[in-house]
Amino acid sequence: MTGPLDNGYYPTDDGQLLYWERHGNPGREPLVVLHGGPGGRSSHRYLELLDLQGFDVIVFDQRGCGRSTPEGDRLLNDTSLSVSDIEALRKHFGFKRISLLGVSWGSWLAVQYQRRFAHAVHRVLLASVFVPCAAIVKAYDRDLCQRLASVGPVSCATNPRQVFDELGHANPDRQRQAAVHWLLAVLSPSGVVVRPSALARYVDDSVLRALRLELHFHLEGYFFEPADTGLDPQARVTVVQGLEDCYGMQSLRWLELHLNVRAIMVEAGHNALAPAVVKAMRRALPAEK
Repeated sequence: MTGPLDNGYYPTDDGQLLYWERHGNPGREPLVVLHGGPGGRSSHRYLELLDLQGFDVIVFDQRGCGRSTPEGDRLLNDTSLSVSDIEALRKHFGFKRISLLGVSWGSWLAVQYQRRFAHAVHRVLLASVFVPCAAIVKAYDRDLCQRLASVGPVSCATNPRQVFDELGHANPDRQRQAAVHWLLAVLSPSGVVVRPSALARYVDDSVLRALRLELHFHLEGYFFEPADTGLDPQARVTVVQGLEDCYGMQSLRWLELHLNVRAIMVEAGHNALAPAVVKAMRRALPAEK
């Protein structure tokens, strides 16, 4: 994978600097890649999901994420602002319409962008979807509590609120311990076995800020609003979804009730970079002639 054709920072009206990169083939179909999270970051590996020769691709770190600044900002960070950032970038690059490739949390941002700015959308492709409606968030929160209890001693935090509080503790060791505990809980369904000592070496200030941002969204119910359900049932989206992804399957069923969904099911979990997902995504998003 070669480096970006161009990169830089886009200044938002409220003081954020969004890091962006341009890849692919300028002049072809504009496509914006929306990474997972909340609190994640863009990755060149997402470019494996499409044929770069057929698209003018913009990838960017969402506010507070990755190389965007202020890093980990929670004061000016919610779903609505993130969607507005996509529109600001569309105008910045002079695109009349854009296609969207949303991964996990990014899939919800894509859906909400389509709701608010339908006139500016060409097509939408989603992978490993996540819809933060009340029922799914409640089930996910209950699952997280069970995982936290199973991977740590009784003295450890047993719910996301306690983890968030520990991540803000004055003692850096307590912060790191909480981060390791959270990561073990999040990773546990994947079957990946990671030693706590290895995770502890991975946890630095950037990881701590990212986890605080992730939990900020979770504790706020991902800022889900009644208006978020006001979707056009004729609006088309293509979804590539792993059958072993419990919350992704629930999210897909929600989307099918509210949108015109073309669903492609594959043998995979929530990992959008699993070989089966990558193969299906490339087939589902052919470059236009």
